[in-house]
Amino acid sequence: MSLTLLNESANLKLCWDLLNSHEDWVVLIRSKVLRGRRTISHHIFSSIWSSIKVEFITIQSNCAWQVGSGEQINFWLDRWCGDPIASQLNLPVHFQHNLSAKVSDFIVNHQWNFPFSVLISFPELKHLVEQVTIPIELTKDKLVWMKNNTGDLSFKEAFLFKYDTGQNVNWTKSLWCPDIPPSQSLPVWRIMHNKVPTYENMKTRGVPNPSMCSSRYSEEESTFHLFFRCSSAMKLWN
Repeated sequence: MSLTLLNESANLKLCWDLLNSHEDWVVLIRSKVLRGRRTISHHIFSSIWSSIKVEFITIQSNCAWQVGSGEQINFWLDRWCGDPIASQLNLPVHFQHNLSAKVSDFIVNHQWNFPFSVLISFPELKHLVEQVTIPIELTKDKLVWMKNNTGDLSFKEAFLFKYDTGQNVNWTKSLWCPDIPPSQSLPVWRIMHNKVPTYENMKTRGVPNPSMCSSRYSEEESTFHLFFRCSSAMKLWN
């Protein structure tokens, strides 16, 4: 299993915790690296933040807010009723940094309430937001991972998100199966990937001592020679 893949999965999970957990270490780092919904642009001495900051965009792209009180959700820029409202209304990008209103600013007595000037400027706005039901009992807003049914991001979910299943090759089931011991499957797999520690492969790693075929000392040991050209191998195949 790729250690790089495991590390990326762990960083994604830590980034999720940074936005959702209330543990002491999270509160400390969050106070140093987040400015509202934006991350800092300058460097700080933190091994954790240096590792997980690249996953911040991944979290933003694959999460949505579940409305509670609306106090933590940016009405225009956060994803809480489909795509961000600023995007759905095609608001100019250079204007969006001025949009700081929260969802709670437009809720009065558990109902949507918009200034008349806003409705005149954006007549489709009311239809967009009324798709979201305001809870009777206002709870905390919740960030939801959209790739599963639970809305939570576990390490397993992070790994599955990062994992690329790649090409589905049918012959692998013939090589890796309960009927064949791994001690036999592994050498075949190494041969197919040219990972057998022959002299041909070892010298690329800086091993200086040559190794010749024990049957024909004039030929250098290579995977192809060892299993197909060597007189002993040819006798076996025949």
